[in-house]
Amino acid sequence: MNSDVINILTMAKVIQTAVAPVFLITGIAATLGVLSNRLARITDRARQLERKLKVSTDEEFNSSLTTELRALLKRSRCIHIAFSLSVLSAVLVCAVVMLLFLSHIQSVNLGVTIGICFVGAMALLICAFMSLLGEVFLATRSMRRGMIFADIDIND
Repeated sequence: MNSDVINILTMAKVIQTAVAPVFLITGIAATLGVLSNRLARITDRARQLERKLKVSTDEEFNSSLTTELRALLKRSRCIHIAFSLSVLSAVLVCAVVMLLFLSHIQSVNLGVTIGICFVGAMALLICAFMSLLGEVFLATRSMRRGMIFADIDIND
């Protein structure tokens, strides 16, 4: 067989190998969308509480608003961490795809480097999901304590 044909066939196999990480990148992008939406809800709620805090003169009410604002800050930190870790994970997955092609084009064995990048991406993604889980626990705890929506009038 002609060497050009062999190169095309091996490149086709590299492309097939790169498909799985590309799907992983798509999944991470979906996760980033979820994280963005959660952060937007937290931000909206914090702004609403800050507006109420500015106009209220009731100390007890202000104290409960401040407590909820602190809880929202903790939640936003968890989301920020999860977002950052997810982006770093996606960057490493992109590096895996790039290294797959470089390995083929340059005829260099980058298997160990590719493996390290992939394991790193998975570790970062695990940490991101753990941070998201922490935020969900904080949100659930806040709801159980009756902090969320306690001061909102339905007609607000």
